[in-house]
Amino acid sequence: MSDDGDAVAPRRPRGAAIAAMFVALVALTSLELVVVGLEMERAERITTLAGLLMAKVMLVLAFFMRARTSRPAARLALAAIALAAAAAVVLMLETVFRVRVA
Repeated sequence: MSDDGDAVAPRRPRGAAIAAMFVALVALTSLELVVVGLEMERAERITTLAGLLMAKVMLVLAFFMRARTSRPAARLALAAIALAAAAAVVLMLETVFRVRVA
């Protein structure tokens, strides 16, 4: 016998969820455009834009990979990406600090 009858198909995102994701991505993109126009140093601008990019990547992965409701492997992959993004932000902030001190 096959166990296929017991398997539950993953839920597909509904229209409202897709619209909310789109609005969030548009908001992050508009923040990127605002950051470009701000008076700040180059290193600060790059750090801020990289942080916004990482936030957008995490939103897309969490939504379309369905890492919140999927297997533990997907959650582990998402946690690894979040850890890598956090490490990158810390290194970028350290670089900005060193540029200012020097």
